[in-house]
Amino acid sequence: MSMPVATYKCSACDFSRWDSMTWGYRYYVYGIVKVQMRVTIGWCQPCSDLVAIEVLPIAKREAELHQQLAALRIELDKELSASPLRRRWWQLRATNSSTQARLEREIKSADESLAEYRLRRAALSTRTSQARCLLCSSEDCAPLPPHEVEYFNIEAAPVPTGFMHPGCEGELVTVCEGTRLSLLLTEKAYDLEGRQLIDH
Repeated sequence: MSMPVATYKCSACDFSRWDSMTWGYRYYVYGIVKVQMRVTIGWCQPCSDLVAIEVLPIAKREAELHQQLAALRIELDKELSASPLRRRWWQLRATNSSTQARLEREIKSADESLAEYRLRRAALSTRTSQARCLLCSSEDCAPLPPHEVEYFNIEAAPVPTGFMHPGCEGELVTVCEGTRLSLLLTEKAYDLEGRQLIDH
């Protein structure tokens, strides 16, 4: 499968990396269960490079997911109460509006996301280490600040990330060069402290 990549460049030197290092399926081994690992692009000090790093679950994010699900359910209740009440079964089916169908899909997706997040928090509840670089396993790493990424507009201006390139005077920016890569996406297993399990 061919996928678009964004390029990270330094505004002051020739540093350049694709964001494809975050591709692939990574999971924690939690008993007999595979718990999906979330990753983001970040900077690792020992690697002195952009790398994929773990995104550890936090209570605040779980609460946000719960609130989003609750808001969708309230919106669906309003949609249902606004629909005229029909008594015959074929009329009941006819009352399903496109808004109702969309909300039901979004609720199902939000419910699955919340369940997955809760499982990840439970799996990592006894964890003692911080998020790790998935290249060298160092904890001396940090995600880039939230920023936009343009994958499809090659005429778009470079987008600043808000991250200053260590050891350089420049800032990392994202640019769209229209590059697409065809890579075989792999699975990688990790223990609950974020260390890769080689023979799993």
